[in-house]
Amino acid sequence: MWESISNDFMKEDTPYGPGDFRIRNEQVLSMKLTNPETTFKHRTDEEVNANVKLEYSERWMASPSERANRRTVRILAGNIEDGIERRFEERAQQADWWLSPDWSTLYLSTGWSDRTAGQLSEQSYRSQATQLFRSTDQGESWEKLRWPEHQNISALRFLDAQRGYLIGWGPHIWRTENGGEHWEEIPVPAGARNPEDERQRFDLVALGQDDALRMAFFDEARGESVIYSLPWGEDEPIFDVAIGDYGVNDIAVNEQGEVYILARKGRPMSLMPTEQLVHHPSSVWHWNGEQLAELHEFDSDLVGYALYITPEEGLLFDGVNEGSLLGNDVTAVSYDGGGDWKIENEGRSAEGGYYDTRTGERWRVSGYSLYRREIP
Repeated sequence: MWESISNDFMKEDTPYGPGDFRIRNEQVLSMKLTNPETTFKHRTDEEVNANVKLEYSERWMASPSERANRRTVRILAGNIEDGIERRFEERAQQADWWLSPDWSTLYLSTGWSDRTAGQLSEQSYRSQATQLFRSTDQGESWEKLRWPEHQNISALRFLDAQRGYLIGWGPHIWRTENGGEHWEEIPVPAGARNPEDERQRFDLVALGQDDALRMAFFDEARGESVIYSLPWGEDEPIFDVAIGDYGVNDIAVNEQGEVYILARKGRPMSLMPTEQLVHHPSSVWHWNGEQLAELHEFDSDLVGYALYITPEEGLLFDGVNEGSLLGNDVTAVSYDGGGDWKIENEGRSAEGGYYDTRTGERWRVSGYSLYRREIP
């Protein structure tokens, strides 16, 4: 099922981790959030025998706040055979990126806050510094775009190198038509806001093949999850459908605007205690603009995190079997519109991986080993 591609993938960049990588032919690009490397003082044989506690080499290494302040995001590039190199690095505790299909243009947002600074109260937040960068040469050089430092960016969703959206706390949505030179704020549905939480987020934001941005959130006034859409060029999101007492985990849309929804029974996971999620199965739904239909409900042990449309118009469910001892990765594929599904156990959870909806290639990293399979 899997083809072994490399046994030392991304091994040279430490601390280890493949990051959010993409592969085209033999070329690799990755966005990697990383913790600072820490070391310990050398102990003599007598200290080892006496079980003397290990000490960090430098004082800051013992502080979780100081370690958090030294987290960074890296853009790595290179070749599977020849290895990779760092092309960009910036301090960040959160980041998101977008890579154009031709690999020419990258956008990167970063967020960093001083974790050593105390909070004013339990209801307040530390201030966060946000930055936005763009590269037009596969990450060789970067331009810092103008962006208000206090405006968080949690996600980037782009149609092409010139047109796209930024989504931030609040929630907020901004749109550009000229490669980030100018941004226009789009009003969000009133039900998405929480007056008591300035950092409220959507449960999900997805950009479909029909070029429409869709956002899902639990509407407290309605008591159910709702989905809104924002076709390109429109100035306000349009209500699409309510899905009831479900949390929306992903949305996949084809070029004809057929909407497939991956949802989990019960309120969104962020609103429910973990112990209440045990018997809340994942299911796939279809919305054609007029009718909402449940296509399939999976066993409650199978928790879906992503839903894709394959190159041959199949549906790919990506998730985890939480009923297994080690939480094995699971895929399920349907080629009849969501009626019948072939479920496959992919083994222990991987360190990284992704599915390319353009080529049908599924990539997986376990240890330092890189594997590939085809899901057409």
